[in-house]
Amino acid sequence: MKKVFSLIAVVALSATMLAACGNGSSSNNASDSSSSDGDAREITVNAKSFEFTPSEIKVKKGEKIKLVFKNTDGAHGLEIPEFKVNLTSNGSAVFIPDKAGTFDFDCSIMCGGGHGDMKGKLIVEE
Repeated sequence: MKKVFSLIAVVALSATMLAACGNGSSSNNASDSSSSDGDAREITVNAKSFEFTPSEIKVKKGEKIKLVFKNTDGAHGLEIPEFKVNLTSNGSAVFIPDKAGTFDFDCSIMCGGGHGDMKGKLIVEE
C-alpha cells in the first residue's frame, strides 16, 4: 500500500513540474502582433540548450521590429523588459525600440542548470 501511495505522489509531483514548464501560450506585452506588421523587420531567435541564436541583435531606434521566437529544444522563453516583450512559447512580438543602448534579453522560463547563462543582447543604434 505504501508503494502505491508513493507512486501516486511521484506521478502527481512530476505532472505538476511539467505543467510549470509552460502552458503553450505566448504572452506578448509589446504592441499587438495582429496589427499590420508587414512593414516590420522580422528577426528570428532560436532557443535551445541554454543559448539563443543569434545572441546579439542590432536594430535602429524607431525601427518597427517583429521578433519571431522559436524553441528548438526544451521549454524556453524570451524577455526584453525594457520594451515589454515576453514570449513564453513559439510566437512573435512586434515592438518599436524608442531608446538607444544595449539591452539584455534572457530566458523567462526556468529551464534547468544553465538557465542563468541563457542571455543575449539587443543593441539599439541611433
